[in-house]
Amino acid sequence: MPRQRIWITATVLLAAIWGAVALVMHQTDDHVSWPGKVQTLVEEAPWLAGEKWSDEKRRGYLAKVITNYQRLDASQRKTLREDAHDSLDKFFASLTEAEQKEYVDRTIEPLFEVIDKGLKVMPLEERKRIVTRMRGDVKGMRGNNAEGDRLAEQDRKFMEDIMAEDPMLFLREASVKQKLELAPVLEDMQGRVQGLRR
Repeated sequence: MPRQRIWITATVLLAAIWGAVALVMHQTDDHVSWPGKVQTLVEEAPWLAGEKWSDEKRRGYLAKVITNYQRLDASQRKTLREDAHDSLDKFFASLTEAEQKEYVDRTIEPLFEVIDKGLKVMPLEERKRIVTRMRGDVKGMRGNNAEGDRLAEQDRKFMEDIMAEDPMLFLREASVKQKLELAPVLEDMQGRVQGLRR
């Protein structure tokens, strides 16, 4: 009988502990994000299934996607891009121009501030090395698609002059779509700038 009581007590305690864990997970779900959660949100956007949503409800849903995306660290964002590239593209294409701008303003634009501040406090030689690498990354991205090839043919000299004078100006003046395409380069550069500042 005492042995049975020990097992019953242990079972009750384990159930209570797991119940508490489940409660904490449920309570914090809105404050924690991971790549799969963001992927699910973009794939299950109601308007992708043909549902008609008001502008206000769409803005609320978009804000939820953006907030969860912002909670991801650099490696999680990279994982998300690799695992859900098509889903992210489809979601972004489904947004109105104003929604696309909101998405980029809240997910990509903050990277500019971090990079710009980091470059300003960095030693000149280190800054030159990082900016040169960024130029190479940007050129490489532009050369990997037909639109980039046309751009490279038409505006290569102009783009290189802007990049040489002020890479941040080039990035700030890029279109919404270009900024979105440059996100991997910017996140990589942000990581390098922050790593050197520590």
